[in-house]
Amino acid sequence: MIKQTYTFEVNGEKNAVYTISNSKGCEVDVLTYGARITRIWMPDRNGAFGDLIVGCKNPEDYYGPSGYYGATIGRYGNRIGGSQFTLNGVTYKLEANNGKNNLHGGKTANFDRKVWDANIVGENLEMTLHSPDMAGGFPGNMDVKVVFSLSEDNALRIEYFAKSDKDTVCNLTNHSYFNLGGQDTILGHELMIKSRQITPVDDELIPHGDFLDIDGTPFSFYDGKLLGTDMFSKEHIIAHCNGYDFNYCLERSSEHDLEHFAYVYDKESGRRMDCYTTLPGVQLYTACGTGGFKGKKDYVNHCSLCLETQGYPNSPNCPTYPSTVLKAGELYNEVTVYKFSIK
Repeated sequence: MIKQTYTFEVNGEKNAVYTISNSKGCEVDVLTYGARITRIWMPDRNGAFGDLIVGCKNPEDYYGPSGYYGATIGRYGNRIGGSQFTLNGVTYKLEANNGKNNLHGGKTANFDRKVWDANIVGENLEMTLHSPDMAGGFPGNMDVKVVFSLSEDNALRIEYFAKSDKDTVCNLTNHSYFNLGGQDTILGHELMIKSRQITPVDDELIPHGDFLDIDGTPFSFYDGKLLGTDMFSKEHIIAHCNGYDFNYCLERSSEHDLEHFAYVYDKESGRRMDCYTTLPGVQLYTACGTGGFKGKKDYVNHCSLCLETQGYPNSPNCPTYPSTVLKAGELYNEVTVYKFSIK
């Protein structure tokens, strides 16, 4: 069932919160501002329900912080080095909002700061947005749709669609911050990511087209381990980031099927989240800079983790990476699923 549960207005912009629920009492709240997940309500092993999403206390508060909490990210999730790319012989200049680089679509046309249109279509919540030609420097009039649904077995499905009237680049994701047990940090959460390589980065977190084998290193989660095991490793780039903020190249058996790539498990609550995607990569971000954020509670660094499914960062400038080019008239269609259970 889906229903509108809250409305408000900020700066003349009308917003609404929609609650998606199933017969088990599990719920997901989605806000039109940023097509943003603001609450995931799931039981623990004792049947006690809790909120698994780190974020703001009130929906109106999302107009304040810039941490992308729970938001749909676009046009291009993650970083584009030098805030530019060349496509079909034309160099497009983007907005620099992360040093000299472009992060999560820039600062004026980024999807997380737009009010999306919402429609309930059967058991799906559909959110749509039009991004005009050259918005933020990106070519093409782009129409975007994100479809949210919650199954009876507690699988939150997020499906992305986009179409442009010009060749462009497109890389959509969701930036939810998860904490399965409500603890101050996720250092005791167990994480597995089905990946043996990352795209290594420079000190500005920009990859340059190469790959790094990570078996047996602090980067690897292939066999599952507690997040705190190597969080404070002296390995240069982990220490530089104060944790994890890297793109993992997923080990896949097909190019575009929906495949399992990760799980997160909190032994204390018994909650487990299994993750599936059609995309080739995932950004593991361990909330390295959230300390001092006052939201639903006072948060500290490493209070949560993000698993942002994606094309590779800086792919438009790296021909060795899977292409994120969206041809004019072609359909971008990707799926990510977060499935919740108790162990």
